[in-house]
Amino acid sequence: MNHHEAVAEARTGKLRPVYLIYGGEPFLEDELFREIRAVAVAPETADFNYHVFNPSSDQIQQALSVAQTQPFFSERRLVVVRDAAIFAASRKKQDDGDEEGEKTSGGEEQILAYLKAPVASTCLVFLCGESVDSRKKVTKAAIALGGAVECKPLKEHDAEMWAQHRAVFYGKKLNDMASRTLVEKLGTNLRLIDSELGKLALYVGDAKAIAPADVDAAVGGMAETEIFRLTEAVMLKDRRKALDLLARVLRQVDHPLQVLAALTNRFRQILLVKALVARGVPMREGAGLARMHPFAYEKMVGHIRSYGREEASRAMSQLLEADLAIKSGFDPKLTLETLVVALL
Repeated sequence: MNHHEAVAEARTGKLRPVYLIYGGEPFLEDELFREIRAVAVAPETADFNYHVFNPSSDQIQQALSVAQTQPFFSERRLVVVRDAAIFAASRKKQDDGDEEGEKTSGGEEQILAYLKAPVASTCLVFLCGESVDSRKKVTKAAIALGGAVECKPLKEHDAEMWAQHRAVFYGKKLNDMASRTLVEKLGTNLRLIDSELGKLALYVGDAKAIAPADVDAAVGGMAETEIFRLTEAVMLKDRRKALDLLARVLRQVDHPLQVLAALTNRFRQILLVKALVARGVPMREGAGLARMHPFAYEKMVGHIRSYGREEASRAMSQLLEADLAIKSGFDPKLTLETLVVALL
C-alpha cells in the first residue's frame, strides 16, 4: 500500500490493526501518522489510550503488553513504537536467500506471535526509519496484514506532481510550469514546499491559480537550496550549470560574500559526510549528524563517492584564497566566477 492509498483509507475511518511505516520522508510519514491518530484516538481519552514507546532494551515487550490491553472508555487504543530497529537489516549481513537458518530474537518471536492474532481494538504502529529488511520473518508477517507503507523521498518530477495535488489543499491550482519552478527553487523537501504553498495561497488572494510568475515573485531567499545544487554541479564537473546557478544565487543575496560563506559551509559538509560514510554510519543517522534532510544527505553521498577527499580539501583552500581576494578589494562577482571554474 502506498502513502496516498493509506492516507485516503484512514480518512474514511478504516484502520489496519498494524502499520509498518518506513521510507525516510518525514513529511509523508507525519501526514499519515496524523491521519491514523485522528481516527484512532479520541482527544478526551488520549491520556489512557495513546502510548508511545521510544527505543530501549524492553521497548517491544512493553509495547506489546499495552497493545494487548483493552482500551479505556474508547473503541480503540493507539500504540506507537518509534525507531523500530527490529525490522531493519541486522548489522551482520546474512547470505542472500538464507532464510531457513534465520534466527529470531525474543522480541521478534513476540511480534510474530502478536501478528498472528492482532488485537482488533488496538492500532499498533511501527515507525521504522529509512528502510526495512523484507527478508525478515517479522517484516513479512507485518506486510501480510496489509499495513506496510513506504514513505520515501520523492524525485523531482514526483515532487512536482505532489505540489500540484497539495495546492488543492489550499484551494488553488498549480500548473506544470508553476510546480516545476517551485521545485527548482526549493528542491524536493516536501515540508518546505508545503510551507511555501501556504504562503503562495495567501499571496495570490482570491485568484484560483498560482502562476509561475507568482512563484518567482513570492518564493525568495532560497539561496541555500541553490548553493546545494551549485555544489552538486561542481562535483559533477558541469560548468554550464554551475555558472548558471552561481548567477542565480548572486541575484538572491545582499552581498557575494554570503555566497562564498555558504559554499565554504557546504564543502565543510562534504568533508563531514565523507568522514561519516568512511565510518560506515547509516544514512538516517548520518543525515542527523550532518544536520541535513535525509534525501539531500543520500543524494550527496551518491555524488561524493567520485569526489575525492583531496579534491574537497583543495576546494577549501581555494575558497579561503577567494575570501582573501574579495576582502582585499578584488571584484566579488569575477572572483566567484573564477573560483567556480577553478573548482570544476
